[in-house]
Amino acid sequence: MVRAALLGLSLAGGLTVLAETPPDADNVQVLVKFIPRAGKAADGKVQFVAESCPACQQLHDPAYEKFNSRESILQLRVPRGRALELAFRLKPDQGDRVAVNDAILPTRREGDRLVLPLPPLWEDAEAASTMETDIEEPGLVVRVEHADPARRAGAYADGPFPMVERRAADNLTFAQREVIRRLKLGEHVAEEKIGTIQLMGFDTNYPAGHRDAPPHIHMHLRWPHNVGTQIGHYYLDGTGLLTENRGGIRPFKSSERLFKRGETMPTLDNQGRIVYAHTITAEGWLRIDRPEVGSCLLSPTGSGFHEGVLVDCGPLGRTDVLMTDDIKTGVMIVRTGTIIETFRYDPDTGRLLTALTAPPLPLSARLPNY
Repeated sequence: MVRAALLGLSLAGGLTVLAETPPDADNVQVLVKFIPRAGKAADGKVQFVAESCPACQQLHDPAYEKFNSRESILQLRVPRGRALELAFRLKPDQGDRVAVNDAILPTRREGDRLVLPLPPLWEDAEAASTMETDIEEPGLVVRVEHADPARRAGAYADGPFPMVERRAADNLTFAQREVIRRLKLGEHVAEEKIGTIQLMGFDTNYPAGHRDAPPHIHMHLRWPHNVGTQIGHYYLDGTGLLTENRGGIRPFKSSERLFKRGETMPTLDNQGRIVYAHTITAEGWLRIDRPEVGSCLLSPTGSGFHEGVLVDCGPLGRTDVLMTDDIKTGVMIVRTGTIIETFRYDPDTGRLLTALTAPPLPLSARLPNY
């Protein structure tokens, strides 16, 4: 139901404006992140100036609103598809940069206010609460979550910080990427148009209410047309090894099944065909198979996957994988055998800064594509 509120605003003719708060269907949620100036820590809560947007509403759900030394994240409901200018009160040191999703937006100062021109939003914009970097390849998206103890929240707010599990997830993520390349899975799903493979780990900062615990990794095939996704959760323990997998089709809770060590979970496409399969071995290692193509065994180079991963694909080759993540400078180094890759990202938002698109060929060198 539309609610009306009488505001003390007057036009030239003295007409009082009756402002309407749009119904929920005409609102979207946006998380606005204020990043303190370099070398400073957020020392107070940012204040939303309500009169700058009478139709907006500030919410205070702790799953969305965050205040820590790295960031202040405000939760707002705003009119859908409207060009707004939102004002906030904060000290200059509290919000040198402002992000929506993973993009830094331009702002301006007006006295003690910081004004944020917000472009029209047609859907919820909640990614500012995440701290992750996406790397895209043919048929594949790699998502790397950056574990920062200063941002810890939710299930990871207290107790030992799961750095062993996080390092294991980082290494296993890029080891699975290597398997995808050797088994040519990315090219296969792209050519067949059966979806996109998603590699993910786990968040430690409770972004947008995502508990994401216990620690785990993913390698799932996101089906086209949003008909659902078969997702496995390969759980990690404090020794950096895998324990079990709970898999099912989202959003169908009743489809979940527990796969213990030695049990295989096949990943199907949206036509019911097996694309690949995962098995956690008796040792807590990982085997990935692609029918009629090959099989790869992922084993730790040390006591656990946090020390590195040995990828053995038999006739398709053997290599070791080690990933390091410097969250202060925003640099990920991935070592695959003798190959060293560098991925740079914004340490405040996680947005990838390294270019992944090759420069185009000169026009005179291009071949007709018809």
